[in-house]
Amino acid sequence: MKLFLVVLGGRTSLSTIELHDVRFVVGDSIEATFPELRRQWFGELRGLHLDSYLEVRCIDGFQVALRPEPFEGPERLWFVNLGAYDPEQLAELHRFGLVVAATPQAAKARAKRRWLVGAEQQHKDDLCAVDDCLALEAVQPWHVHLIPEPDGRSQPMRPDWYGYRRIDRPTPSPGPSVG
Repeated sequence: MKLFLVVLGGRTSLSTIELHDVRFVVGDSIEATFPELRRQWFGELRGLHLDSYLEVRCIDGFQVALRPEPFEGPERLWFVNLGAYDPEQLAELHRFGLVVAATPQAAKARAKRRWLVGAEQQHKDDLCAVDDCLALEAVQPWHVHLIPEPDGRSQPMRPDWYGYRRIDRPTPSPGPSVG
């Protein structure tokens, strides 16, 4: 099974602009996670789409594996969402990603050293406070295990796929072959 970080886009009945959310799902392929992503979406189902996704494989010198038993190591995998400002833009800047750290405070510090450097008023976003970040071992029924990489590899926080892919309804199964 694979762990995916997914950026969803869609609307609510009250939204003026498209909204986005990040979800973590487990499946043998991204397509296998679509029913769970639809179940987790908080807004209108119509128009729900993927904007991007990343299969989480290797972060901060640790291979990421899914296993049914809980992980006992001191380090954890954290999702961190930071905010900051640019005086030339109306919208708040955001940058998020994954870090490995032993505590939420260490995860926050690591993220702040990496992302939005040079932007004004860099801060943890209060919609996903670092102190309350979801330690990804809570994804059920799987637990995230961190296996040290001898060469300290880390995958870039770049999507495996990006674009616009609607997932608001189940894909129809192919009909019978006509021969």
